[in-house]
Amino acid sequence: MPARRGDKWEGRLKIGGQVVATRRFETKRAASDWERRQRGAFDEHGYDPSRGKATVEALLVVWLEQRTGRVSTTTLNTDRYLLPTPGQRSGRTGTETILPTWFRKLHVGKVTPAAISAWQDGLLARGLAPTSVKRHRESLSSFFAWCVSEGYVAANPVKAATPPKDRRVREDMRPLPAHELEAVVRDVAEASEVYAGLVLVLARTGIRWGEARAILVRDFVEVPIPALHVVRNQPEGVAAATTPKSGRGRRVPLPDALVPVLQGFAAGKGPDDLLLTRPGGGQLHRSTFIRQTGWDQVGRGRTLHDLRHTAACEWILRGVPLTTVQAWLGHGSIEVTARYLHHLGDSADRAALQLLNDSTAPSPRGTGAGRGDSGVILGGA
Repeated sequence: MPARRGDKWEGRLKIGGQVVATRRFETKRAASDWERRQRGAFDEHGYDPSRGKATVEALLVVWLEQRTGRVSTTTLNTDRYLLPTPGQRSGRTGTETILPTWFRKLHVGKVTPAAISAWQDGLLARGLAPTSVKRHRESLSSFFAWCVSEGYVAANPVKAATPPKDRRVREDMRPLPAHELEAVVRDVAEASEVYAGLVLVLARTGIRWGEARAILVRDFVEVPIPALHVVRNQPEGVAAATTPKSGRGRRVPLPDALVPVLQGFAAGKGPDDLLLTRPGGGQLHRSTFIRQTGWDQVGRGRTLHDLRHTAACEWILRGVPLTTVQAWLGHGSIEVTARYLHHLGDSADRAALQLLNDSTAPSPRGTGAGRGDSGVILGGA
């Protein structure tokens, strides 16, 4: 039975008449529920609380060794992001590990749902997309499910934690007008000319961040016309490249002004090397880009995905047919592409607005609104 400890209730697990595990809660009911779960885990799995003193880091090594040969290579590579090792091909440094030091040093028996939530929030704060955080969460959940089966913990704390949500305040679509894009590129160039070129590529081709991470030098062609062949996608946290989101490749023609930028990225590389890389080489990482460019300040409140919207809106404003925009963006449905018309208005809207703004357009006769001799019909019909 739970015992009162000051303003808390202490749940206690007794085995053989000896208290082997305790935890304090705000309510007696919560403490009783914990006792019941602990007892059930002991009866079902032979759970021994003393085994929960092993650190997350130590058990991850054992778990990953046991996973080898039992799961697919893709799954195993994703799981390994939980415990990066020196020289891992991800290129991540110690400060960019998926599991921070404070988490890896925890005893598995002390990992709570609150700790899981704090870890998820930390990844979001570093710039990882919620979908990437969810992939890492799935790996961590598999690890703790193994801990339960091996008797290290009584329950999987990941399942009790709320899945991550994107708490960044954003609009569905916030493309950059041409003059703002120029200003963003100038500001980014102060930190890195390489990243300034990357911003231009994203804002003029509409490729997704995961596609930019996976595109190869041989995917950039200059004949018969300059173009990028987008045939791979590698979101953050995924070890191997897959097909683009639509499930098929596409070709994106390049404006002349962008060709020298891509030639600079390709210089000195082989056909099978990554085309778009970070300064000094190495695969792109969102958190590194955001930190090194100061994107939170120079990005004008936009996300990296807004650069894709910027490209789409530029094409439509310049008269590119919607079906062509659909093909260049890789949308599986024209209805998805049509969102941009809701944002920009169709060609008739823009033509009519141009007439209203055109200083050379003839003015109505008369000077007063509603005058009968103005030549403007005011009544309904």
